[in-house]
Amino acid sequence: MANPVTWNQREEVDWLDYTIQPPLGILKGDYYAAEKEFGQSPGVGGHHGKLEVVVDDGKIVFVEFNERAMDCYYNQYFAGRDKRRSDYGIWQASKSRLVELGVVLVNGMMKVESQIMKNQSLDGDFELLTGASGSMKNMVPMAKKLAPLIGKPSSRRFYSIAEDFTYGLTGWLRVIIEDGQIISCRYDELFADHQKDIWYPELKQYYRQSKAQSPCYADPFAPGYDRHCWNINFVSLMDMLESRVLERQALLPLDGLYYLEGRNCGAMWDKRAMFDEPVTNKGAVRYPSWDNYERLAKQLTTVLPKPFGGA
Repeated sequence: MANPVTWNQREEVDWLDYTIQPPLGILKGDYYAAEKEFGQSPGVGGHHGKLEVVVDDGKIVFVEFNERAMDCYYNQYFAGRDKRRSDYGIWQASKSRLVELGVVLVNGMMKVESQIMKNQSLDGDFELLTGASGSMKNMVPMAKKLAPLIGKPSSRRFYSIAEDFTYGLTGWLRVIIEDGQIISCRYDELFADHQKDIWYPELKQYYRQSKAQSPCYADPFAPGYDRHCWNINFVSLMDMLESRVLERQALLPLDGLYYLEGRNCGAMWDKRAMFDEPVTNKGAVRYPSWDNYERLAKQLTTVLPKPFGGA
């Protein structure tokens, strides 16, 4: 097994084998979730575990564990950060103990998830992965908590769509509806699991991370700009998007949001893209993720219930 590289060099760790990719296509069903705090330190809160389960026509079609590090985490870089789609796993891979075992936390999550999907049950004694079982021992009880609920209709419905854009980025839109109201609309963009699949050189360092969950993600400069042309980061823009959707109770249109008008620099500002050329007008530039969101939102509305879509 290869030796670990320095974590912040952002070179790919070749032995990591977990995936951060979501299920592609459209997925929908009754939505169930459980949360748990654990590992509290004196005077402060602990880590925050979450389990999400989606059931469609009696079948578990989606299950995912996640953990957010405590706000007082000893590595301040990850304090209050989700571990699943940040570079937490890459950081773990710099530790000799985990290099020897060949596992990180997400491997442990996926080990239990695969058993749930295979057995179509949240009950039973789950086999935990040696070396990645610490957090999972604390999070598995959430499955026991949800087990008696998934056989009953949920007041919440989950709708998601994910698409691999083929240049090293996957878009993922998730919507939750409860009692005839959209209560959550989250859009994220996930980088490929391997650097070779990410076209733009400056983005390769974000492999196995999503834009929303990476603590260090920064959009690259648009072509022709010598400074950042967007003053708002991806997470803040997506928070504004969700606020708009909740206010209007509709996924579209996007009018009025920041960085909507102006030239589109392209999905990834890649030199192989035909639209990637120097920008001559220094006016506002359309934020590329808006196009990606609109593409997925238009497809997802076809399966949303009325009045949100056509189903």
